[in-house]
Amino acid sequence: MGETFTNSLNTVIKNAQMKDRDVQENLDADDLIFYHSIRADLDLLKKKPKLQTIHYLLDYSKSLRS
Repeated sequence: MGETFTNSLNTVIKNAQMKDRDVQENLDADDLIFYHSIRADLDLLKKKPKLQTIHYLLDYSKSLRS
């Protein structure tokens, strides 16, 4: 089975984050209108879990492999 490393995951997340200005520069008018219409819903999807929650998930994942 594969192993999970959080260090690489954190790097991917940091690199994937974009500022609103960066998004607007890369969109044409139709895409920009669509983006603004769903932006509030996208913001609701953002979560900042507690460190304890992350450890619970990792421990659970490890227990499934045993």
